[in-house]
Amino acid sequence: MIVDDGSTDDSVAVIERVAARTPGIRLLVNTSNRGAIASLKRGLDASQGRYVYLAAADDWVMPHFFSLAVEALEAHPKAGLFCGDSVLVDATSNRTLGLRPPVMPLSRAGFVDPAATGRLLARSDNWILTGSAVFRRTAIAEAGGLDEELGSFADGYLARKVSLMCGFYYAPQVVAAWSVHPSGLSRSAALDPERAGRLLILVTRKIAEDPVFPPWYVQRFSDRWRFATARLALEASPRNNAAVLALGARSDVDRTVLGVASRLPGRHLAGLAMLAWLWLRFRPYRLLDLLRTAVLRRRPLARALPN
Repeated sequence: MIVDDGSTDDSVAVIERVAARTPGIRLLVNTSNRGAIASLKRGLDASQGRYVYLAAADDWVMPHFFSLAVEALEAHPKAGLFCGDSVLVDATSNRTLGLRPPVMPLSRAGFVDPAATGRLLARSDNWILTGSAVFRRTAIAEAGGLDEELGSFADGYLARKVSLMCGFYYAPQVVAAWSVHPSGLSRSAALDPERAGRLLILVTRKIAEDPVFPPWYVQRFSDRWRFATARLALEASPRNNAAVLALGARSDVDRTVLGVASRLPGRHLAGLAMLAWLWLRFRPYRLLDLLRTAVLRRRPLARALPN
């Protein structure tokens, strides 16, 4: 399934030529640009297969990703999705930025049931990256599909809800690459304080109103969201101090400490001091879990890739 979102170049003609040689390709054309989430939703509504991969424009998958995912989902019919690790790559320099998720939910491949998923959320909640996940289509439908109102976080919300409803299968190996663009949908939303703030209010309201999510998760999600968006603002070049304060400061003490830290000599020292304060205030993850994941990943990247 390919959805052309109102392209103005020759994309439709190219896709039609490829589809003529590949009967499995079905093309849907938006008469005008409707945005990524609306286009994904249209593709989901028209899909008929058992499994769904929500592909992003510039990300890519490793060899055997889909066979690995389908094999795991076939062996665990209750699992709503399969997920693995992603390597982050700078889209402009092609430099490797690291691995995600920062906290692995399991040390070895296995199924996590809904109850265990709820307990995992207390420790971490970003172990499902859309680019390294394959969903069971019926699980997406059961969870209500993509919520267009949530914009760039629609897929993140869906992944969490599917996992809480059905459980998920995780494989601790790199199955995809996430090409990070400063102007990408999720990153540009995070670096706009007003937009990120509105989205946070909307997402936390949806979580609070949805009985699938534990009541305590609203605050944990909010803390992690604020930390993550403030961290992205710290990493921006130049550093976006206004966004750091807007997203990471909840009190006058926060604003004072972050302001003083931002004036320390040297970009690296100032950024590190600001990040340390944000960590102390939000405590997004347990240090023990981060260290555990780092130890498990102390191996050449190639060993983490599928053979």
